[in-house]
Amino acid sequence: LCFLYPLSPCDVSPFFQRVTVLPYREHTLSFSFIEQSIPFHFRKSMAASWIPSTFISQVAGLLEKAQFTTLTHEFMVVVVFFVSFITWRHFSRSKPGYVRGGKATFPGRGGKTKAMRMRFDGSRNAESLVSRQMASEFLPQARATEQQMLKHLENREFTRALNMYRMLERNGRDWHFSADLYSAFIQSAVRVGKVDVVDRMLRAMKRSGMTPSLQFWQTTLKMLSSRRHFSTCLATHSVFGSLMPADKIIYSCLINAALEVGEPDRAAAMLERYGEADIDIRDHVLFFRTYVALKDVDSAETMLRKLGENITTLMLNLLLLACINARQPQRAFDFLLDAHRIEEGVAEKIVDVVSYNTVIKGFAQVGQPAECFECLNQMVSQNLEPDDITLGTLLDACIVDNDMSAAHQIVNLLMGSDRPMDTVVCTLFIKGLVRASCLPKALELYEEMKRREGTRPDIVTYSVLIKALVDQHDLDRALQLVEDMSAAGHSPDDIILTHLLEGCRHAGNHALGKKLFEDMLSSGVKPSEFTLVTMLKLHGRCGAHKEAYDLVAGWRAQHGLSPSVIHYTCLMSGCLRTKSYDQAWAAYELMCANGVVPDGTAIATLLPGMVAAQQWSKVIELARQALKAPKPVSIPPETLNNALSQMLAVGGNTAQAEQLQAMMHFAGIAVTTRFSRRNLPERICQ
Repeated sequence: LCFLYPLSPCDVSPFFQRVTVLPYREHTLSFSFIEQSIPFHFRKSMAASWIPSTFISQVAGLLEKAQFTTLTHEFMVVVVFFVSFITWRHFSRSKPGYVRGGKATFPGRGGKTKAMRMRFDGSRNAESLVSRQMASEFLPQARATEQQMLKHLENREFTRALNMYRMLERNGRDWHFSADLYSAFIQSAVRVGKVDVVDRMLRAMKRSGMTPSLQFWQTTLKMLSSRRHFSTCLATHSVFGSLMPADKIIYSCLINAALEVGEPDRAAAMLERYGEADIDIRDHVLFFRTYVALKDVDSAETMLRKLGENITTLMLNLLLLACINARQPQRAFDFLLDAHRIEEGVAEKIVDVVSYNTVIKGFAQVGQPAECFECLNQMVSQNLEPDDITLGTLLDACIVDNDMSAAHQIVNLLMGSDRPMDTVVCTLFIKGLVRASCLPKALELYEEMKRREGTRPDIVTYSVLIKALVDQHDLDRALQLVEDMSAAGHSPDDIILTHLLEGCRHAGNHALGKKLFEDMLSSGVKPSEFTLVTMLKLHGRCGAHKEAYDLVAGWRAQHGLSPSVIHYTCLMSGCLRTKSYDQAWAAYELMCANGVVPDGTAIATLLPGMVAAQQWSKVIELARQALKAPKPVSIPPETLNNALSQMLAVGGNTAQAEQLQAMMHFAGIAVTTRFSRRNLPERICQ
C-alpha cells in the first residue's frame, strides 16, 4: 500500500481491518480494507485510475489459491514490485498540489490554504507554476524586502543582503525581484570579488525571464574586465548568448576576455556580432588582435585591404606581428612596403620604428641576418632613425651568426649617433660583446659611455667588465676598473669582490686577495657564501690552511652566516691538495661539531686522502658514517674498493679490512678487489 500511495505508517494503519501473515513456505497473504477510513481524495484517485481498486485483493486471492515453486514465487514478487511502483508513480502525479522537485500547498481542514516550504536546488526552472502562484501572494512583502536588501548593498553590507536573498530563494519568494536588485547585487559582488555570486545572479535573471538593459551589460562587463575576471565575463555570454545586445562595449569586453584567457577561437566567433555594432575605424584593432592570437595572416590581410587608407599604425604593427608569429618575415616586409605606398596618398605616417623593429626581429628569429640589414637600410632611407631596440636586435642576430664584423658595425652605429645613449642598452650591448668574445670592442663602448654626458656606466656595467677581465686573467685592468668605479661614486658589492678574489686566485696573489677582502669588508661590503668559497680556494691554493680554518670557524660569529657542507668540503679539498691530512681531518671534525652532516661529496673527497695517509681507523670511521647512518650517504663503489685494496695491500690490517668489507656487504656494495678473498678469513668472504 505504501507503493500505491506515499503515506506515513500512521496514515496507513486505519485502512486495514485485518492483516494476516502466514509462514513463508505457505506463500499466502491476506488483508482487507475498511473503505470508510480512506480519505475522499484517495478514493477519487483510485476510481480515476486505470487500475481497478480491487487489484490488490485479486493478487492476494491468486496467491492464496496457487501453489508456486520458489522460482515462480520470486518472479511474481518482482512483477508485483514493478506494477506497484508504476501505480505509485501514477497516484503521486495525480495527487492534489503535487509539484515535481518539492512540496506545495494542499487543501486543509476548514477550507484554509496552508503554505508549505518548498525545496529549490538551484536548477529549478519556469515549469513550477504553483511556486510562482505562491510567490505572487507575497509580492508586497517581496517589494519591501527588496528595498531593504538594496539599502544593505548601498551601505556596503553585502553579506547581510546575500543572506536575506538566500533565505527568500529557499522559500521560493525570489520570482518578483526587479532587475535593479540583481544589478546592485552583481556590482557589489564584483567589488568584493565574489564572482560565484555574479554567476548565480545572472542565472537567476535568466530563469526569471528578465532581459537586462544595455546599460546593465556595459556596466557589469566593464567592472568584470577592469578587475580581470575574464572567465566570469565569458560565463555571462555562455548564459545569455545571442540575447546580449550587439554593442561594441559589450563585445569588446567579451573578445578581450577570450583573448586574455587564451581562447582566440571563441573570440573569433564573436567578431561577426561585434561587427554588427556601430564601430568606427579605430575599433577594428580588435580584429587584428584576434588574428594575431590565431596567427591568421590571411584574415588580417583581408581586413587590411578592406580598410585601405584608413589603416592605422597600430593595425599595421599587429598585422606585421601576425606574420612574425606565423614565421613569415618576408611577407611582413612586403606589407611594410605596401604601407609606404599607402602613405603617399595620406598626410599621416603609418610606418614607424616599431614596424621595422618587428620585421627585423622576425628575420633574426629565422636566421636571416642579411635581410635584417636590408630592412635596416630601408628604414634609414625612409628617414627613420634606428633606436636601441633596433640595434640590440641586430647585434643579437650578428652574434648568433658569428658575424663579428657586422657586430662591430652595429656598435659603431650606436656610438656614432648624436642621440643620447641609454645606460641599460649599452650594458646589454657590452654583455653581448663579452658573450661573443669581443672584449676589446666592449671596452671601447665602455670608454664611449664615460665620455657621453648622461650615459654613465653603472655597477652592472662594471661587474660585467670586471668578470670578463678576470676570465682573461687581466687582473691589473680589472683593478683599474675598480678605481674608475670608486671615482664615479659607485661602491663595490659582494659580486665584484668575488670576481676580484677569483682573479687573485688565478694569479696566485694571496696578499692582494687578503687586502682586497679586508678593505672591502671594512668599507661595508657584506660577503656572501660565494665570497667565502672563493676566499677558501685562494687560501687553499696558496697553502694558508690555518687561515682558511680560522675563517670558517669564525664566519658565523663575524658575519652571521653558518658555513654549509660546501664550504667545509672546499676547506678539506684545499688541505688535501697540499697533503695536509691532519688539517683536513680537523676540518671534518669542525664540520661534525657544528652539526653539519657530511654529504657524498664530502666523504668522497676526504676518504681517498685518509687512504693515502694510511690512517685506517679514520677510513673505517668515514665508511661507518656513510654506510650506517640513518640516511646512508652514497659513495662510489670504486672509492670503497680502492680503500679496501690499499688496506689489504699494506698488510697487518685484517681486522679493519674485515670491518670495511662487512659494512660494504651490509650496504649491498659488491667487493671487486682481488685481495679480498685471498687475504680475508673464509667466514667474511662467505
